[in-house]
Amino acid sequence: MVWTTPSRVLGVMLGCIALLPAPATAAHHHHLHQRQHHHHGYSVGPPMWQTRPQAGETTATATVAASVIASASAVSSAQPAASSSASTISSLKAKVIIPFYIYPDPGKWTPLLNLITTFPDVHFTVIINPSSGPGTSTLPDAAFLSAVPTLTQHSNVLAIGYVPTQKGTRALADVERDINTYANWPTAANNASFAVHGIFLDEAPNAYSAELVSYYSTLASLIRSKTGLGPENYVVTNPGIPPDQAYLPLADSTVVFESPYTSFQDAIKADTFRAINGTSHSTLASMVYGIPDGVHLPTLLAQVGQISEQIFLGNTSSYMAWDPYMDSVVPALVEMV
Repeated sequence: MVWTTPSRVLGVMLGCIALLPAPATAAHHHHLHQRQHHHHGYSVGPPMWQTRPQAGETTATATVAASVIASASAVSSAQPAASSSASTISSLKAKVIIPFYIYPDPGKWTPLLNLITTFPDVHFTVIINPSSGPGTSTLPDAAFLSAVPTLTQHSNVLAIGYVPTQKGTRALADVERDINTYANWPTAANNASFAVHGIFLDEAPNAYSAELVSYYSTLASLIRSKTGLGPENYVVTNPGIPPDQAYLPLADSTVVFESPYTSFQDAIKADTFRAINGTSHSTLASMVYGIPDGVHLPTLLAQVGQISEQIFLGNTSSYMAWDPYMDSVVPALVEMV
């Protein structure tokens, strides 16, 4: 998340002060789930004046508050996103990115659609994946033809299509064919609402290579040139860890973390995210899965929010079924921004 005004920075500082002392208990996590259907009355933790600090907590709180101020300062001086399509997203405060690789059998997309409808002020970037990409046919089957417009009709949704790139080793022509297939969906279906408005380039590299920078630059240019992917023509790359700085300007958003919760905590301890200091949070995304039940959600959101603006958090390690954890994540995120 990005906090660029003094009032926002102060609010986040106070939020972090309130959140850090709270214990990561299974009971609190259960409370979050019990409250998920009362979205507008959602509470992410006790006010700081109701929490008596324990020994050692003052130092930890001050450290996080200083980190938030530093993050806000870095954001204010960072370069803008690679294309103007990011302005479509920036008008909404809370932002999530959801790898949604679920076949649209009856009712399977309903939990996501309900969440989107319940939170119109949250921006949802939704990655759809018919068949490890668009598939080999001009159009996917009838189930997708019916389901995709129910997603794209929402103004707070940006649907993008999954394309594997195999760290830049996949033949460029094959990747371009997948992009062109997605771009042709509205024409082939004779339905403007059957469309994605960007591409998720999965399995992107992190180590610098002039050849690979050229490879992904070519793909980004193709995506931005396609009318069928407009008007957003949104480009997301997924190295899964902070990549070399040369790759960052190529995409509108870069997934700088995609791994289990335990690996995320290890990455924080190892100061892995130092590599992206000074990069605008609005151009970064994080996906943390395999989150244990006892984790204190607001504290985790504060941690991820210091790294990226677009967030996915999940209990499971599969994107092939709806993860109910997001039903708690979204209202908690709304309370924090």
